[in-house]
Amino acid sequence: MAGPDREYDVVVVGGGINGLTAAIYLQRSGLKVACFERKLEAGAGACTEEVMHPGVKVNLCASNMVTMWSPAYGDLELERFGLEMLTSGSWGMFHPFRDRSAVMFHSFDARETYAQWQTINEHDAEVFKTIYNVLGPMMDASLHESQFTVPTQGPDDVTAPGGLASLLRMLVPEIPENAHELSGIEMAEAVYQDERIRAAVLANSIMSGSHPWERGMAALMPIVFPVLQCTQSVTWTCRGGSHALVHALCSAFAAAGGRLFTGCPVDKFVMNGDEVQGIVLSPHAAYPEAEVRAKRAVISNLSCHPTFLGLIGEEKLPDWVRDGVHAYKNDETVLFANYWVLDRPPHWEGYPEGIDTAYGFNFGIDSVADVRRLQHCMENDILPDPPIVCGLSVQGFALADPTQAPEGQYTMMAWANVPYKLADGQSWDNIRESYGDKVDALLREYNPGLMDSVVARYCNSPLDYYRKNPSQVMGSTTSGGVGLQWYGTARPFPGCGAPRTPFGNLYLSNSIWPFGTTTLGAGYVAASVVAEDLGVREGQTWWRHRALEAGRQTLADRGIQTGFSIP
Repeated sequence: MAGPDREYDVVVVGGGINGLTAAIYLQRSGLKVACFERKLEAGAGACTEEVMHPGVKVNLCASNMVTMWSPAYGDLELERFGLEMLTSGSWGMFHPFRDRSAVMFHSFDARETYAQWQTINEHDAEVFKTIYNVLGPMMDASLHESQFTVPTQGPDDVTAPGGLASLLRMLVPEIPENAHELSGIEMAEAVYQDERIRAAVLANSIMSGSHPWERGMAALMPIVFPVLQCTQSVTWTCRGGSHALVHALCSAFAAAGGRLFTGCPVDKFVMNGDEVQGIVLSPHAAYPEAEVRAKRAVISNLSCHPTFLGLIGEEKLPDWVRDGVHAYKNDETVLFANYWVLDRPPHWEGYPEGIDTAYGFNFGIDSVADVRRLQHCMENDILPDPPIVCGLSVQGFALADPTQAPEGQYTMMAWANVPYKLADGQSWDNIRESYGDKVDALLREYNPGLMDSVVARYCNSPLDYYRKNPSQVMGSTTSGGVGLQWYGTARPFPGCGAPRTPFGNLYLSNSIWPFGTTTLGAGYVAASVVAEDLGVREGQTWWRHRALEAGRQTLADRGIQTGFSIP
């Protein structure tokens, strides 16, 4: 391929899924767009590799693919470019306990979740029914506003007496009057009676990136997320693995006329005062030290620290920006991964029916006390022992998509919640395998037969994630902090105005609200704002989908009904 031109309308730094999403929207809107990616393959956060032995596809980072939520799924016609979303069964998630009971979450039909919860606790099932019937019809619109529009609320708006918590209190009587003062743990304890249901909803809140010991949105997740799981179907893989999403985005970008340059790390921005006017490639890039100008905008799909401290330079930052960047915490949501190959399909002897084909699960939190233990570990850089595995475990990869493992084999993974920093001089390289052994031993307590079917294992530490993707600072899986102080308009730091920034022509599609997931929300929001600022949004009739609109049509085409109320 020919090298890059000297000038484009828009330059995107970083070929992650959100950077590619923004690039496609703007290219299709009539702009000339180029994207520069450090690695030889785009999409470092949605990678699928054969790291164990040939034929075993390991989804090293993104593993729970919720792309069907996104307007981009329909707008960019990702199915036409090869994306096929698959799931392993109608039960999306479950939370097992050592006594062989489990709390289960259906992917499509809240009536099934309600009936399963009735076998555990009648009161909690009725609470779920009330909450679901109130919130369920609102979820599509709420999802679009929260994930695919520029945030209008900051931390104070969420916790204020007249904020969202108080609104929910008016609609759902089970929510306490002082909801705006509660943490997620306190909300779960106030609303649900059964310790197993409390454990399950809090574990799933942690899986979503929430810290249930905090207030604000963290307090609402034990209420909202069980509804979300039954209305938006949150558990999917891609045919061929997570990286298939990247290939679809790259194909869509190329078909629109965009240029993607891999092996091209960016060394710095071209600055004129406080205005970003282009980029300079690294001396080690495929086109060494090439300078590429951006006539109208530069979008950084790198996370907060590499963008401001690396591409601009700390010495060029105003004091308030420098302080905000340094205050932004990267190690709030950090995960350690075990990957396994099984010689037979997953089987959960003695557990409720439907679990064997469910897509994912969490384990290691059996009570609220375990959530408090995780809080203590995270706040004090203590490695949980025994582990707590609430970053998501997936057993459904090869069940949904047999191409992800050789015939007769199945893959499974577990993400344990850990701190990035280790005490007592330990290093991740030295304890990787021994901590993987602890995760193995913990899962054996829940399902010894499952672990007897393991024929191979591979472990990935937070340091491994950081090495693989320098924009994943400290191994963060959410592009930085997700705590209340970085909620909405305060992300990545107050006054930034993301996706706009304090620097002219510079926009962000990473470390912004919503935090990084496979919804492509950050890329969609960045594209929306850039298109508005550059005057190219009007008249784009193809740019029309709302959240879940195209995804629901895909489900309907497959004969899957959704949107049931609970009688």
